[in-house]
Amino acid sequence: MSYKDSPTMTDLTSTRKPLSVVAKLCYGIGGVGVEIMWTVLGAYTSSFLVQVAEMPPLFATSIIFGSRAVDVFCNFILGPLIDRTNTRWGIRKAKPWIVVTQLIITVTNALIWYVPDVGTGGKLAWYILLYTLLKLAMTGFHISSRTYVMFLSEDISDKDSAVLYRSVLTVGGLVGGMAMHGQILASYRRSGYDVCHSNATYGANNTNSSVDGVSMVMMKNGYLISSATVCIMILAGVLAIIFGTAERKDISSSSGGERAGQSLLMIKTLKTVLTFRPNVYFLLGFLCIQTTMAIGHGTLALYLQYSLDLEDQIENVILALMASSVLTIPLIALIVSKFGKKTTYICCQLAGIPMFIGFQFVPSGRLAIYAIIIALGIPLGAQYFMPWVLISDIIEDCYLQTKERLDTTFMAVLLSVGSLGITIGLIMATIGLEIGGYKLGSCIQPDDVGSAMRILLALYTAIFTFMGVVFLWRYPITEERQKQITEAIRKRKLANAFQQSASRQHESLSTDTIEEALQKGSNKNVPSSAI
Repeated sequence: MSYKDSPTMTDLTSTRKPLSVVAKLCYGIGGVGVEIMWTVLGAYTSSFLVQVAEMPPLFATSIIFGSRAVDVFCNFILGPLIDRTNTRWGIRKAKPWIVVTQLIITVTNALIWYVPDVGTGGKLAWYILLYTLLKLAMTGFHISSRTYVMFLSEDISDKDSAVLYRSVLTVGGLVGGMAMHGQILASYRRSGYDVCHSNATYGANNTNSSVDGVSMVMMKNGYLISSATVCIMILAGVLAIIFGTAERKDISSSSGGERAGQSLLMIKTLKTVLTFRPNVYFLLGFLCIQTTMAIGHGTLALYLQYSLDLEDQIENVILALMASSVLTIPLIALIVSKFGKKTTYICCQLAGIPMFIGFQFVPSGRLAIYAIIIALGIPLGAQYFMPWVLISDIIEDCYLQTKERLDTTFMAVLLSVGSLGITIGLIMATIGLEIGGYKLGSCIQPDDVGSAMRILLALYTAIFTFMGVVFLWRYPITEERQKQITEAIRKRKLANAFQQSASRQHESLSTDTIEEALQKGSNKNVPSSAI
Protein backbone atom coordinates (compact mmCIF):
# COMPACT_ATOMS: atom_id res chain seq x y z
CA MET A 1 0.00 0.00 0.00
CA SER A 2 1.52 3.29 -1.09
CA TYR A 3 1.61 6.39 1.09
CA LYS A 4 -0.97 8.16 -1.05
CA ASP A 5 -3.38 5.26 -0.50
CA SER A 6 -3.01 5.31 3.30
CA PRO A 7 -5.84 6.75 5.37
CA THR A 8 -5.35 10.39 6.28
CA MET A 9 -6.43 12.13 9.49
CA THR A 10 -9.26 13.81 7.60
CA ASP A 11 -10.45 10.49 6.25
CA LEU A 12 -10.49 8.99 9.71
CA THR A 13 -12.47 11.77 11.29
CA SER A 14 -15.09 11.56 8.54
CA THR A 15 -15.58 7.79 8.61
CA ARG A 16 -18.80 8.30 10.54
CA LYS A 17 -21.34 11.00 9.85
CA PRO A 18 -22.51 13.09 12.81
CA LEU A 19 -25.79 12.05 14.37
CA SER A 20 -28.55 13.57 12.25
CA VAL A 21 -31.11 16.05 13.53
CA VAL A 22 -33.88 13.62 12.56
CA ALA A 23 -32.35 10.89 14.72
CA LYS A 24 -32.03 13.29 17.67
CA LEU A 25 -35.63 14.43 17.25
CA CYS A 26 -36.95 10.87 17.05
CA TYR A 27 -34.89 9.85 20.08
CA GLY A 28 -36.40 12.76 21.99
CA ILE A 29 -39.96 12.13 20.80
CA GLY A 30 -39.61 8.45 21.72
CA GLY A 31 -39.72 9.22 25.43
CA VAL A 32 -42.17 12.11 25.57
CA GLY A 33 -45.37 10.09 26.02
CA VAL A 34 -43.89 7.92 28.76
CA GLU A 35 -42.48 10.92 30.62
CA ILE A 36 -45.87 12.69 30.45
CA MET A 37 -47.50 9.59 31.92
CA TRP A 38 -44.80 9.35 34.60
CA THR A 39 -45.07 13.01 35.59
CA VAL A 40 -48.86 12.89 35.74
CA LEU A 41 -48.61 9.76 37.87
CA GLY A 42 -46.10 11.38 40.21
CA ALA A 43 -48.09 14.60 40.56
CA TYR A 44 -51.50 13.00 41.03
CA THR A 45 -50.81 9.59 42.62
CA SER A 46 -51.40 10.72 46.19
CA SER A 47 -54.49 12.78 45.26
CA PHE A 48 -55.97 10.03 43.08
CA LEU A 49 -55.49 7.21 45.56
CA VAL A 50 -56.88 9.04 48.59
CA GLN A 51 -59.53 11.22 46.91
CA VAL A 52 -60.79 9.27 43.90
CA ALA A 53 -59.95 5.64 44.75
CA GLU A 54 -60.74 6.47 48.41
CA MET A 55 -57.80 4.52 49.80
CA PRO A 56 -56.59 5.29 53.35
CA PRO A 57 -53.30 7.25 53.27
CA LEU A 58 -51.32 4.37 54.79
CA PHE A 59 -52.73 2.01 52.12
CA ALA A 60 -51.63 4.52 49.47
CA THR A 61 -48.17 4.50 51.07
CA SER A 62 -48.11 0.68 50.88
CA ILE A 63 -48.94 0.79 47.17
CA ILE A 64 -46.21 3.33 46.42
CA PHE A 65 -43.59 1.64 48.58
CA GLY A 66 -44.37 -1.90 47.40
CA SER A 67 -44.14 -1.09 43.69
CA ARG A 68 -41.02 1.03 43.99
CA ALA A 69 -39.20 -1.39 46.28
CA VAL A 70 -39.53 -3.95 43.50
CA ASP A 71 -38.24 -1.37 41.04
CA VAL A 72 -35.07 -0.60 43.02
CA PHE A 73 -33.93 -4.23 42.90
CA CYS A 74 -35.16 -5.01 39.38
CA ASN A 75 -32.84 -2.40 37.90
CA PHE A 76 -29.93 -4.72 38.67
CA ILE A 77 -31.70 -7.71 37.09
CA LEU A 78 -32.96 -6.00 33.93
CA GLY A 79 -29.62 -4.30 33.22
CA PRO A 80 -27.76 -7.57 32.46
CA LEU A 81 -30.80 -8.89 30.54
CA ILE A 82 -30.72 -5.83 28.27
CA ASP A 83 -26.98 -6.32 27.80
CA ARG A 84 -27.52 -9.92 26.62
CA THR A 85 -30.36 -9.07 24.21
CA ASN A 86 -29.72 -9.88 20.56
CA THR A 87 -32.83 -10.54 18.44
CA ARG A 88 -33.10 -12.83 15.44
CA TRP A 89 -33.43 -9.72 13.24
CA GLY A 90 -30.01 -8.46 14.34
CA ILE A 91 -31.38 -5.68 16.54
CA ARG A 92 -29.25 -5.57 19.67
CA LYS A 93 -29.75 -4.55 23.26
CA ALA A 94 -31.73 -1.36 23.81
CA LYS A 95 -34.16 -0.89 20.93
CA PRO A 96 -36.31 -4.02 21.44
CA TRP A 97 -36.69 -3.18 25.13
CA ILE A 98 -37.74 0.39 24.38
CA VAL A 99 -40.49 -0.80 22.05
CA VAL A 100 -41.83 -3.71 24.14
CA THR A 101 -41.82 -1.84 27.46
CA GLN A 102 -43.68 1.12 25.95
CA LEU A 103 -46.40 -1.22 24.74
CA ILE A 104 -46.73 -2.69 28.25
CA ILE A 105 -46.78 0.82 29.74
CA THR A 106 -49.58 1.80 27.36
CA VAL A 107 -51.85 -1.04 28.51
CA THR A 108 -51.01 -0.61 32.21
CA ASN A 109 -51.56 3.14 32.11
CA ALA A 110 -55.02 2.58 30.67
CA LEU A 111 -55.93 0.31 33.61
CA ILE A 112 -54.24 2.09 36.49
CA TRP A 113 -56.65 5.05 36.47
CA TYR A 114 -59.68 2.74 36.63
CA VAL A 115 -61.27 2.28 40.07
CA PRO A 116 -62.70 -1.24 40.44
CA ASP A 117 -65.77 -1.73 42.62
CA VAL A 118 -64.21 -4.47 44.77
CA GLY A 119 -63.85 -2.93 48.23
CA THR A 120 -60.77 -1.52 49.92
CA GLY A 121 -58.89 -4.86 50.09
CA GLY A 122 -59.58 -5.64 46.44
CA LYS A 123 -58.51 -2.16 45.36
CA LEU A 124 -55.32 -2.50 47.37
CA ALA A 125 -54.44 -5.73 45.51
CA TRP A 126 -55.47 -4.19 42.17
CA TYR A 127 -53.24 -1.13 42.52
CA ILE A 128 -50.27 -2.98 43.99
CA LEU A 129 -50.34 -5.40 41.03
CA LEU A 130 -50.71 -2.66 38.41
CA TYR A 131 -48.21 -0.27 39.99
CA THR A 132 -45.64 -3.08 40.28
CA LEU A 133 -46.14 -4.13 36.65
CA LEU A 134 -45.93 -0.51 35.54
CA LYS A 135 -42.75 0.03 37.53
CA LEU A 136 -41.14 -3.05 36.01
CA ALA A 137 -41.98 -1.81 32.52
CA MET A 138 -40.78 1.70 33.40
CA THR A 139 -37.53 0.25 34.72
CA GLY A 140 -36.91 -1.59 31.47
CA PHE A 141 -37.81 1.50 29.46
CA HIS A 142 -35.67 3.93 31.43
CA ILE A 143 -32.58 1.71 31.44
CA SER A 144 -32.83 0.90 27.73
CA SER A 145 -33.78 4.41 26.55
CA ARG A 146 -31.16 6.19 28.66
CA THR A 147 -28.51 3.66 27.58
CA TYR A 148 -29.67 3.92 23.96
CA VAL A 149 -28.10 7.37 23.58
CA MET A 150 -24.69 5.79 24.27
CA PHE A 151 -25.28 3.49 21.28
CA LEU A 152 -26.35 6.20 18.82
CA SER A 153 -22.89 7.72 18.46
CA GLU A 154 -19.37 7.49 19.88
CA ASP A 155 -18.98 11.28 19.78
CA ILE A 156 -19.64 12.78 23.22
CA SER A 157 -20.88 16.05 21.68
CA ASP A 158 -23.46 14.07 19.68
CA LYS A 159 -24.59 12.34 22.88
CA ASP A 160 -24.88 15.62 24.78
CA SER A 161 -26.81 17.12 21.88
CA ALA A 162 -29.20 14.14 21.79
CA VAL A 163 -29.74 14.46 25.55
CA LEU A 164 -30.48 18.17 25.10
CA TYR A 165 -33.02 17.41 22.35
CA ARG A 166 -34.66 14.82 24.57
CA SER A 167 -34.74 17.12 27.59
CA VAL A 168 -36.30 20.02 25.67
CA LEU A 169 -38.82 17.80 23.88
CA THR A 170 -39.68 15.95 27.08
CA VAL A 171 -40.28 19.04 29.18
CA GLY A 172 -42.03 20.73 26.25
CA GLY A 173 -44.22 17.66 25.94
CA LEU A 174 -44.83 17.76 29.67
CA VAL A 175 -46.13 21.32 29.35
CA GLY A 176 -48.62 20.27 26.69
CA GLY A 177 -49.41 16.98 28.44
CA MET A 178 -49.99 18.55 31.84
CA ALA A 179 -52.09 21.28 30.21
CA MET A 180 -54.17 18.62 28.50
CA HIS A 181 -54.50 16.56 31.68
CA GLY A 182 -55.31 19.63 33.75
CA GLN A 183 -57.97 20.91 31.39
CA ILE A 184 -59.65 17.51 31.19
CA LEU A 185 -59.71 17.21 34.98
CA ALA A 186 -60.89 20.80 35.34
CA SER A 187 -63.85 20.10 33.10
CA TYR A 188 -64.80 17.22 35.38
CA ARG A 189 -63.79 18.94 38.61
CA ARG A 190 -66.02 18.04 41.51
CA SER A 191 -66.51 21.67 42.57
CA GLY A 192 -68.50 22.21 39.40
CA TYR A 193 -71.11 19.76 40.61
CA ASP A 194 -71.73 21.23 44.09
CA VAL A 195 -70.49 18.12 45.83
CA CYS A 196 -69.58 19.70 49.14
CA HIS A 197 -72.53 20.13 51.45
CA SER A 198 -71.15 20.88 54.89
CA ASN A 199 -71.32 23.08 57.92
CA ALA A 200 -69.24 26.23 58.06
CA THR A 201 -66.59 24.67 60.26
CA TYR A 202 -64.94 21.31 60.38
CA GLY A 203 -65.04 19.37 63.60
CA ALA A 204 -63.61 16.04 64.65
CA ASN A 205 -67.08 14.54 64.87
CA ASN A 206 -68.51 16.29 61.81
CA THR A 207 -69.30 13.80 59.04
CA ASN A 208 -71.58 16.04 56.96
CA SER A 209 -68.83 16.95 54.46
CA SER A 210 -68.71 14.27 51.80
CA VAL A 211 -68.11 13.74 48.12
CA ASP A 212 -71.27 13.38 46.06
CA GLY A 213 -71.60 10.12 44.08
CA VAL A 214 -72.34 11.86 40.75
CA SER A 215 -69.28 14.05 41.18
CA MET A 216 -67.07 11.03 41.94
CA VAL A 217 -68.17 9.36 38.70
CA MET A 218 -67.32 12.52 36.77
CA MET A 219 -63.88 12.70 38.36
CA LYS A 220 -63.19 9.05 37.48
CA ASN A 221 -64.25 9.69 33.86
CA GLY A 222 -61.88 12.66 33.68
CA TYR A 223 -58.91 10.53 34.71
CA LEU A 224 -59.83 7.78 32.22
CA ILE A 225 -60.18 10.20 29.28
CA SER A 226 -56.83 11.80 30.13
CA SER A 227 -55.25 8.36 30.37
CA ALA A 228 -56.49 7.40 26.89
CA THR A 229 -54.94 10.56 25.41
CA VAL A 230 -51.58 9.84 27.03
CA CYS A 231 -51.67 6.26 25.69
CA ILE A 232 -51.91 7.63 22.14
CA MET A 233 -48.84 9.80 22.78
CA ILE A 234 -46.88 6.77 24.03
CA LEU A 235 -47.70 4.80 20.86
CA ALA A 236 -46.49 7.75 18.74
CA GLY A 237 -43.18 7.56 20.60
CA VAL A 238 -42.89 3.85 19.76
CA LEU A 239 -43.17 4.64 16.05
CA ALA A 240 -40.55 7.41 16.31
CA ILE A 241 -38.01 5.04 17.89
CA ILE A 242 -38.67 2.23 15.42
CA PHE A 243 -38.43 4.25 12.22
CA GLY A 244 -36.33 7.27 13.20
CA THR A 245 -33.31 5.88 15.03
CA ALA A 246 -30.63 3.24 14.48
CA GLU A 247 -28.54 1.51 17.13
CA ARG A 248 -24.78 1.40 16.37
CA LYS A 249 -23.96 -2.30 16.64
CA ASP A 250 -20.22 -1.62 16.75
CA ILE A 251 -20.77 0.30 20.01
CA SER A 252 -23.51 -1.78 21.63
CA SER A 253 -21.67 -5.04 20.97
CA SER A 254 -18.75 -3.83 23.12
CA SER A 255 -20.94 -2.94 26.11
CA GLY A 256 -21.18 -5.29 29.05
CA GLY A 257 -17.90 -7.15 28.80
CA GLU A 258 -17.54 -10.92 28.59
CA ARG A 259 -20.57 -13.19 28.96
CA ALA A 260 -18.88 -16.04 30.79
CA GLY A 261 -19.50 -16.31 34.54
CA GLN A 262 -22.40 -13.88 34.54
CA SER A 263 -23.04 -14.00 38.31
CA LEU A 264 -19.47 -13.23 39.26
CA LEU A 265 -19.23 -10.71 36.46
CA MET A 266 -22.36 -8.87 37.63
CA ILE A 267 -21.03 -8.64 41.19
CA LYS A 268 -17.67 -7.39 39.92
CA THR A 269 -19.39 -4.90 37.60
CA LEU A 270 -21.63 -3.55 40.37
CA LYS A 271 -18.63 -3.18 42.64
CA THR A 272 -16.80 -1.23 39.95
CA VAL A 273 -19.77 1.08 39.36
CA LEU A 274 -20.67 1.60 43.02
CA THR A 275 -17.10 2.28 44.12
CA PHE A 276 -16.07 4.50 41.21
CA ARG A 277 -15.36 7.76 43.07
CA PRO A 278 -17.01 10.26 40.68
CA ASN A 279 -20.12 8.09 40.57
CA VAL A 280 -20.37 7.81 44.37
CA TYR A 281 -20.59 11.58 44.92
CA PHE A 282 -22.83 12.03 41.90
CA LEU A 283 -25.30 9.35 43.07
CA LEU A 284 -25.50 10.76 46.59
CA GLY A 285 -26.19 14.25 45.25
CA PHE A 286 -28.68 12.93 42.70
CA LEU A 287 -30.53 10.94 45.41
CA CYS A 288 -31.02 13.99 47.61
CA ILE A 289 -32.17 16.25 44.77
CA GLN A 290 -34.45 13.59 43.31
CA THR A 291 -36.06 13.21 46.74
CA THR A 292 -36.67 16.96 46.75
CA MET A 293 -38.36 16.83 43.35
CA ALA A 294 -40.49 13.84 44.41
CA ILE A 295 -41.69 15.64 47.54
CA GLY A 296 -42.63 18.58 45.33
CA HIS A 297 -44.50 16.43 42.83
CA GLY A 298 -46.30 14.47 45.54
CA THR A 299 -47.37 17.41 47.70
CA LEU A 300 -47.82 20.40 45.37
CA ALA A 301 -51.44 19.66 44.43
CA LEU A 302 -52.31 18.87 48.06
CA TYR A 303 -50.49 22.01 49.24
CA LEU A 304 -52.47 24.20 46.84
CA GLN A 305 -55.75 22.61 47.88
CA TYR A 306 -55.37 22.35 51.65
CA SER A 307 -52.74 24.99 52.53
CA LEU A 308 -53.66 27.81 50.15
CA ASP A 309 -57.29 26.97 49.34
CA LEU A 310 -56.50 27.27 45.61
CA GLU A 311 -58.03 24.05 44.32
CA ASP A 312 -59.16 25.77 41.13
CA GLN A 313 -55.54 26.78 40.39
CA ILE A 314 -53.89 23.35 40.69
CA GLU A 315 -53.65 22.63 36.96
CA ASN A 316 -52.56 26.19 36.14
CA VAL A 317 -49.80 26.16 38.76
CA ILE A 318 -48.44 22.80 37.58
CA LEU A 319 -48.59 24.03 33.97
CA ALA A 320 -46.66 27.18 34.91
CA LEU A 321 -43.99 25.04 36.58
CA MET A 322 -43.60 22.83 33.49
CA ALA A 323 -43.53 25.82 31.13
CA SER A 324 -40.87 27.53 33.23
CA SER A 325 -38.79 24.34 33.19
CA VAL A 326 -38.86 23.96 29.42
CA LEU A 327 -37.87 27.60 28.92
CA THR A 328 -34.90 27.29 31.27
CA ILE A 329 -33.33 24.19 29.70
CA PRO A 330 -31.81 26.01 26.64
CA LEU A 331 -30.56 28.69 29.05
CA ILE A 332 -29.01 26.01 31.26
CA ALA A 333 -27.32 24.45 28.22
CA LEU A 334 -25.85 27.87 27.36
CA ILE A 335 -24.58 28.31 30.92
CA VAL A 336 -23.00 24.85 30.76
CA SER A 337 -20.99 25.92 27.69
CA LYS A 338 -19.70 28.96 29.60
CA PHE A 339 -19.13 27.69 33.15
CA GLY A 340 -19.11 23.90 32.95
CA LYS A 341 -21.46 21.10 33.96
CA LYS A 342 -20.63 20.76 37.65
CA THR A 343 -20.80 24.49 38.42
CA THR A 344 -24.05 24.92 36.51
CA TYR A 345 -25.76 22.00 38.25
CA ILE A 346 -24.75 23.22 41.71
CA CYS A 347 -25.79 26.84 41.09
CA CYS A 348 -29.18 25.84 39.68
CA GLN A 349 -29.97 23.77 42.75
CA LEU A 350 -28.75 26.46 45.15
CA ALA A 351 -31.12 28.90 43.43
CA GLY A 352 -34.04 26.66 44.39
CA ILE A 353 -33.44 26.66 48.16
CA PRO A 354 -34.88 30.18 48.83
CA MET A 355 -37.86 29.30 46.64
CA PHE A 356 -38.61 26.16 48.64
CA ILE A 357 -38.43 28.08 51.91
CA GLY A 358 -40.84 30.62 50.40
CA PHE A 359 -43.62 28.00 50.34
CA GLN A 360 -43.86 28.39 54.12
CA PHE A 361 -44.76 32.07 53.93
CA VAL A 362 -47.30 32.24 51.08
CA PRO A 363 -50.63 33.44 52.57
CA SER A 364 -53.72 31.36 51.99
CA GLY A 365 -55.65 32.29 48.85
CA ARG A 366 -52.86 34.43 47.39
CA LEU A 367 -51.62 34.04 43.81
CA ALA A 368 -48.09 34.98 44.90
CA ILE A 369 -47.41 31.26 44.58
CA TYR A 370 -46.88 31.80 40.84
CA ALA A 371 -43.70 33.83 41.43
CA ILE A 372 -42.17 30.95 43.40
CA ILE A 373 -43.34 28.34 40.91
CA ILE A 374 -41.86 30.14 37.90
CA ALA A 375 -38.51 30.56 39.68
CA LEU A 376 -38.50 26.83 40.54
CA GLY A 377 -38.30 26.11 36.82
CA ILE A 378 -34.53 26.60 37.14
CA PRO A 379 -33.71 23.69 39.50
CA LEU A 380 -36.40 21.49 37.94
CA GLY A 381 -35.11 22.12 34.41
CA ALA A 382 -31.57 21.37 35.58
CA GLN A 383 -32.75 18.08 37.10
CA TYR A 384 -34.34 17.04 33.82
CA PHE A 385 -31.15 17.76 31.86
CA MET A 386 -27.93 17.76 33.91
CA PRO A 387 -27.81 14.22 35.41
CA TRP A 388 -27.94 12.61 31.96
CA VAL A 389 -25.11 14.82 30.71
CA LEU A 390 -22.95 14.13 33.76
CA ILE A 391 -23.44 10.35 33.62
CA SER A 392 -21.97 10.28 30.09
CA ASP A 393 -18.74 11.79 31.44
CA ILE A 394 -18.69 9.29 34.31
CA ILE A 395 -19.17 6.32 31.94
CA GLU A 396 -16.41 7.49 29.63
CA ASP A 397 -14.06 8.27 32.52
CA CYS A 398 -14.60 4.79 33.95
CA TYR A 399 -13.95 3.25 30.52
CA LEU A 400 -10.68 5.13 30.18
CA GLN A 401 -9.53 3.89 33.59
CA THR A 402 -10.84 0.29 33.51
CA LYS A 403 -11.03 -0.44 29.73
CA GLU A 404 -14.57 -1.79 30.27
CA ARG A 405 -17.78 -0.36 28.83
CA LEU A 406 -20.39 -0.54 31.58
CA ASP A 407 -23.03 1.76 30.07
CA THR A 408 -26.08 -0.31 30.98
CA THR A 409 -24.96 -0.96 34.56
CA PHE A 410 -24.25 2.72 35.18
CA MET A 411 -27.70 3.63 33.90
CA ALA A 412 -29.36 0.85 35.93
CA VAL A 413 -27.69 2.03 39.15
CA LEU A 414 -28.56 5.67 38.43
CA LEU A 415 -32.21 4.80 37.80
CA SER A 416 -32.33 2.66 40.96
CA VAL A 417 -31.07 5.60 42.99
CA GLY A 418 -33.58 7.90 41.26
CA SER A 419 -36.40 5.47 42.01
CA LEU A 420 -35.29 5.32 45.64
CA GLY A 421 -35.43 9.10 45.84
CA ILE A 422 -38.91 9.22 44.30
CA THR A 423 -40.06 6.51 46.71
CA ILE A 424 -38.82 8.46 49.73
CA GLY A 425 -40.49 11.64 48.49
CA LEU A 426 -43.90 10.14 47.72
CA ILE A 427 -43.98 8.14 50.94
CA MET A 428 -43.23 11.32 52.89
CA ALA A 429 -46.16 13.00 51.11
CA THR A 430 -48.66 10.28 52.01
CA ILE A 431 -47.36 9.97 55.58
CA GLY A 432 -47.80 13.73 55.88
CA LEU A 433 -51.50 13.25 55.08
CA GLU A 434 -51.80 10.60 57.77
CA ILE A 435 -50.04 12.75 60.36
CA GLY A 436 -52.25 15.70 59.45
CA GLY A 437 -55.37 13.61 60.09
CA TYR A 438 -56.71 13.32 56.53
CA LYS A 439 -60.37 12.21 56.44
CA LEU A 440 -61.44 9.91 53.61
CA GLY A 441 -64.38 11.06 51.50
CA SER A 442 -64.45 14.53 53.03
CA CYS A 443 -64.28 17.78 51.08
CA ILE A 444 -63.03 19.78 54.04
CA GLN A 445 -59.93 18.67 55.92
CA PRO A 446 -58.39 19.65 59.27
CA ASP A 447 -55.97 22.58 59.27
CA ASP A 448 -53.21 20.17 60.27
CA VAL A 449 -53.30 18.64 56.76
CA GLY A 450 -52.43 22.00 55.22
CA SER A 451 -49.73 22.61 57.85
CA ALA A 452 -48.14 19.22 57.13
CA MET A 453 -48.01 20.00 53.41
CA ARG A 454 -46.37 23.37 54.11
CA ILE A 455 -43.66 21.81 56.25
CA LEU A 456 -42.93 19.08 53.70
CA LEU A 457 -42.79 21.45 50.74
CA ALA A 458 -40.77 24.17 52.47
CA LEU A 459 -38.49 22.62 55.09
CA TYR A 460 -37.68 19.13 53.87
CA THR A 461 -37.14 20.13 50.24
CA ALA A 462 -34.64 22.80 51.31
CA ILE A 463 -32.77 20.33 53.56
CA PHE A 464 -32.52 17.61 50.89
CA THR A 465 -31.43 20.13 48.24
CA PHE A 466 -28.66 21.49 50.47
CA MET A 467 -27.42 17.96 51.17
CA GLY A 468 -27.38 17.26 47.44
CA VAL A 469 -25.33 20.38 46.74
CA VAL A 470 -22.76 19.35 49.38
CA PHE A 471 -22.25 15.97 47.67
CA LEU A 472 -22.09 17.54 44.20
CA TRP A 473 -19.43 19.95 45.46
CA ARG A 474 -17.24 16.89 46.09
CA TYR A 475 -17.86 15.54 42.57
CA PRO A 476 -14.34 15.23 41.09
CA ILE A 477 -14.91 15.54 37.32
CA THR A 478 -14.11 19.20 36.79
CA GLU A 479 -14.04 21.02 33.47
CA GLU A 480 -10.33 20.28 33.12
CA ARG A 481 -10.90 16.57 33.62
CA GLN A 482 -13.86 16.68 31.24
CA LYS A 483 -11.62 18.14 28.52
CA GLN A 484 -9.12 15.34 29.11
CA ILE A 485 -11.92 12.79 28.72
CA THR A 486 -13.08 14.43 25.48
CA GLU A 487 -9.54 14.42 24.08
CA ALA A 488 -9.03 10.78 25.02
CA ILE A 489 -12.30 9.86 23.30
CA ARG A 490 -11.19 11.74 20.17
CA LYS A 491 -7.90 9.85 20.07
CA ARG A 492 -9.68 6.54 20.64
CA LYS A 493 -12.08 7.33 17.81
CA LEU A 494 -9.18 8.08 15.45
CA ALA A 495 -7.36 4.91 16.48
CA ASN A 496 -10.45 2.77 15.90
CA ALA A 497 -11.08 4.40 12.54
CA PHE A 498 -7.44 3.84 11.50
CA GLN A 499 -7.60 0.20 12.58
CA GLN A 500 -10.83 -0.39 10.64
CA SER A 501 -9.43 1.34 7.56
CA ALA A 502 -6.19 -0.61 7.71
CA SER A 503 -8.11 -3.86 8.17
CA ARG A 504 -10.29 -3.15 5.12
CA GLN A 505 -7.28 -2.30 2.99
CA HIS A 506 -5.45 -5.41 4.22
CA GLU A 507 -8.43 -7.56 3.26
CA SER A 508 -8.52 -5.87 -0.14
CA LEU A 509 -4.82 -6.53 -0.71
CA SER A 510 -5.21 -10.14 0.38
CA THR A 511 -8.08 -10.64 -2.05
CA ASP A 512 -6.06 -9.10 -4.90
CA THR A 513 -3.10 -11.38 -4.09
CA ILE A 514 -5.29 -14.50 -4.11
CA GLU A 515 -6.92 -13.53 -7.41
CA GLU A 516 -3.48 -12.85 -8.95
CA ALA A 517 -2.19 -16.24 -7.77
CA LEU A 518 -5.23 -18.02 -9.19
CA GLN A 519 -4.77 -16.20 -12.49
CA LYS A 520 -1.12 -17.28 -12.69
CA GLY A 521 -2.05 -20.87 -11.88
CA SER A 522 -4.69 -20.82 -14.57
CA ASN A 523 -2.23 -19.52 -17.17
CA LYS A 524 0.25 -22.34 -16.37
CA ASN A 525 -2.38 -24.96 -17.15
CA VAL A 526 -3.20 -23.54 -20.60
CA PRO A 527 -1.91 -25.90 -23.47
CA SER A 528 0.88 -24.47 -25.63
CA SER A 529 -1.12 -25.16 -28.79
CA ALA A 530 -3.72 -22.72 -27.58
CA ILE A 531 -1.18 -19.90 -27.41
